[in-house]
Amino acid sequence: MEPEERESAYRSYGGIIGAALMTAAILWVLFHVVTAGIGTLPNYQQRAIHLGGALALVFLLYPGARRDSALLRFGDLILAGLSVVVLGYIVWNYDTIVESTWFTNETLEKLFGLALLLLVLEGVRRALGWLFVGLILAFYLYAYFGGYIPGPLGHRGLSIDRLIYAFYLGENGLLGPLMGISATVVTLFLILGALLNSSGAGQVFILIAMRIGGRIRGGAGMVAVFGSAFMGMVNGSTVANVTSTGVLTIPLMKRLGFRRNLAGAIEAVASTGGQIMPPVMGPGAFLMAELLGVAYLQVVTAALVPSLLFFLALLIGVYLYALKYDLKPLPAELIPSAREAFAPFPLASLLIPIGILIYFIVNQYTIQLAVFWAIIAIVAMMLAGILLHARPAPTIRTTAEQVPVADAASIEPTPQRIASMARSIRDGLYDAARGVVFIAMIIAAAQIIVSLINLTGLGVTFSQMIVSIGQGNVLLSLVLTMVIAIILGMGMPTPAAYAVGAAVLAAPLINLGFDLLPAHLFLYFFASVSAITPPVAAGVFAAVAISGGTVMGTAAFAMTLACSLFLIPFLFIMNPELTLQGDPSAIATALVSATIGIAGISIAAIGHCRGAVSWLPRILIAAGALALIEPDWKTDLIGLALAGLGLALHLRLDRRMRSAAVPE
Repeated sequence: MEPEERESAYRSYGGIIGAALMTAAILWVLFHVVTAGIGTLPNYQQRAIHLGGALALVFLLYPGARRDSALLRFGDLILAGLSVVVLGYIVWNYDTIVESTWFTNETLEKLFGLALLLLVLEGVRRALGWLFVGLILAFYLYAYFGGYIPGPLGHRGLSIDRLIYAFYLGENGLLGPLMGISATVVTLFLILGALLNSSGAGQVFILIAMRIGGRIRGGAGMVAVFGSAFMGMVNGSTVANVTSTGVLTIPLMKRLGFRRNLAGAIEAVASTGGQIMPPVMGPGAFLMAELLGVAYLQVVTAALVPSLLFFLALLIGVYLYALKYDLKPLPAELIPSAREAFAPFPLASLLIPIGILIYFIVNQYTIQLAVFWAIIAIVAMMLAGILLHARPAPTIRTTAEQVPVADAASIEPTPQRIASMARSIRDGLYDAARGVVFIAMIIAAAQIIVSLINLTGLGVTFSQMIVSIGQGNVLLSLVLTMVIAIILGMGMPTPAAYAVGAAVLAAPLINLGFDLLPAHLFLYFFASVSAITPPVAAGVFAAVAISGGTVMGTAAFAMTLACSLFLIPFLFIMNPELTLQGDPSAIATALVSATIGIAGISIAAIGHCRGAVSWLPRILIAAGALALIEPDWKTDLIGLALAGLGLALHLRLDRRMRSAAVPE
């Protein structure tokens, strides 16, 4: 099964079984919401209930094989029950476990630990595929046979007893910090995003994007960029972003002349960038704040300029492709009016929950409490809409024949609207439950890998190797860090990819003298870009499933559009002023330099600016853009000179070609 299929490859049940499963899933999701409001349980108990529910549901939702896709087998019920038992044991015996440093009931706990490992491997296989299972097993083999490995990668090796204890009961095992963040922050944001979509507030993002970007050349692509930037702020998953906004934007782009591969690539790259866009970044940013022990507002502040630079570069890229392929703005009849795009109540239904979220975050309340009240606000706005007989958001028009249906919907009798609201909340919570199950399996895999990295000292080894390289060439060390971060993050959503990358690569960056927050933000950016980097490019796979294009063709366009995303982390880690640290004049200078650099990279990569750019100007422009990375006025002058020379040469050649094309 392809990666883009797994997140939606759920069994679908009807009748009593379907109702029972939906009820159980919704109650499990509501447990996270309630504990966010009144206070979470002790760490192990909260995490055990979270993972136990996710494991039980993965066996009920995901088939063990394709031929079982429509069947609930007795074996699935057994596996779900075992998941509850082995993790329920931790909930029940919490006090005894946290007070001990080894097994307290050795035979039973070893049996449960081994059973849980097998259950997690099977759950990961069903949700994510064999790649993740193989990766986990490879790390376990490395942990066990470390004493037989020569050279710097070797270590003393870990016994089976030690591995089982660390996995099952250790404070940095399966129920370690990453699982804790999954059980609180990540899960709550998935619930928030699902309820925003089910309430109809989510489509306001697309209406505003169509209003803002539709009039620009290549308007359908601009809509995808703006819409995905907005949606990415609340769902925190490239794949989820692609599948929620891409079903509208990709067909719209194709209908208006975009190539299939280009349409899929624009959506995939824009969805990737949505996770780094303040004021509400993806859950990975909250993970960063937790790991660094800093206020979330500091992370947002540091990411503001880099994220704006990325979307500026992406808009430039889409515009250049629009010029290259002669793509037009949206037809006037498809652009919503200001009244439609900014309809008061639908807009309020979007802004009030997000405003409450931001208010709580800025005033340094816990993230859990902030999201809890934002969720309450969504439900309250849905109810207020019924009581006030407010019209819902207009229908998004992607063809000239479609018309808004708000008038028809707004005159439904109140009982029917209440029933419709209840169904929307039910469906939103169930969608959230399925999304949490998928993410929980990825976090479980990431937690195991991070734990084994720490137990074996692999992170320290990598740190020493990178620092050794960096002492001779810092830029080469950063490139090596980038490559390792992308490889470690392949196939993972951003929170998990960042967590694994931080465990291995944060220390060497700090030891090379880089500031703590820019170093972690560097890793977070490349954790995000792993979603569009071949060969395991989950965001690209998801886009291809909608566009009907080819994986490699879409990936090629995506890598071209995202070339700035590979450059920007180097810019801000070498120039901390881009994370708004330092003197205002230095910040302004760095911002101007970076803007010129990303514009140059986009022109060089796409090869078009008022016309096709030949190879020599492209090389000069690219070299100038790369020279702007180094924070030094001399290299800035060299970079500006090279980029200016390349652009002037191109314009001169372009004028000659245009003159030659005009008949005398």
